[in-house]
Amino acid sequence: MPYCHDCDEGFEGGTILCPDCGSKLAADRSDAEPRSEWSSADSANADGSAGWSSTDSTGGDTTSSIHEDPVSAATDADDQSRPKRHDRDLLEFSFKFPLGKDGKPLLIDSVLVFFGSFLLIPLIFALGYAYRVGRAAARGDEVPPSFDDWGGLGRDGLLLGGLLLGITVAFSAAIGALVLAIIAVSDTPSLVIAIAGLGFLLSLAGSYLTGAIVPVVIGTGSVRKVFSDGRILEFALSMHYLKGVLAYIAFSVVLSIVVNIVWFVLMITVFGIVLIVPLAFVLVAYQLNLLFAMWGHIYNEAAAAGDVEPVSPDASLGFE
Repeated sequence: MPYCHDCDEGFEGGTILCPDCGSKLAADRSDAEPRSEWSSADSANADGSAGWSSTDSTGGDTTSSIHEDPVSAATDADDQSRPKRHDRDLLEFSFKFPLGKDGKPLLIDSVLVFFGSFLLIPLIFALGYAYRVGRAAARGDEVPPSFDDWGGLGRDGLLLGGLLLGITVAFSAAIGALVLAIIAVSDTPSLVIAIAGLGFLLSLAGSYLTGAIVPVVIGTGSVRKVFSDGRILEFALSMHYLKGVLAYIAFSVVLSIVVNIVWFVLMITVFGIVLIVPLAFVLVAYQLNLLFAMWGHIYNEAAAAGDVEPVSPDASLGFE
């Protein structure tokens, strides 16, 4: 079933207006142009609207969509089903994407992060939203998702949290087994060095491989698909994943420097001290969404290059 690009509500084929939010599901176009397999969000429409039109891009006029030419509508529907790629580079997209929709979703997420600092349920919703930010970026969206499906956000947060917990437990168990092996041969220095060296190399390889799980689950929308058909290896061995790892390290360093500078400036001002606490939660929410947006963009690039299966613009933002 296809989904509305604006509110993620499902609709039947042939529907012109979203039954939930009223957004137009087929953009007006008077002529059909040859299109490549990947459509750009900036070049999808001559008037600058991206892929799926919204009420903002139509100016509220839905009359023309009702009397739309059937051939043009069919062509538009085919165009909308094609994978989209981002025109903005990774740096610009990652830092600006979480601020979309005038920053309103980020503010809501910041409140969830605040309550999530001492309550579990808000943290689950915050994780679910971060996942959907990455998923939206992976399918080529140019604006972050809205908070309009709380049930789905909770489910996504539980699944993502469970996945992260499972990765942490498995990795900790492997480290524990390595430590026990070293203790068992502690009387033989040569074996200790050999096991420690081998364990170090395996831990590096394991960390690199497990780091690819989140980007792949963002792209596939399914935990099961991550480990089927060798998809995780397919992505982990690509240059796009290596680019993502390096970008993750660089972004983390830059964000850390920026946060420390902001804290210093706030600490030496009277009003700044009052703003430190609320800004702390805003920055945490922003950093989380930025990193998920970055991985979504990386997956979108890998799909455009043919390294992984692309995410359909009709795909749901939630887990399958």
